[in-house]
Amino acid sequence: MITIANCNDLTEAQRLKMALESAGIPSFIPDEMTAGIAPYHFLSPSGVRLQVAEENEAEAREILKLERESQE
Repeated sequence: MITIANCNDLTEAQRLKMALESAGIPSFIPDEMTAGIAPYHFLSPSGVRLQVAEENEAEAREILKLERESQE
């Protein structure tokens, strides 16, 4: 697994995860449990990480770029 995004909060990570999974790319939020239980105490310098398998990295990064541009 490779981290392709460091999100500000769990909601953002879950939104991006849904965008990836709707494109058929499985993804994983390794910090999901911690950020969900104690969102105001979760102060990791890397944020809430979103990960995909290495073979999906290029496609996933493109999808995230498009998703973030559509939110602007």
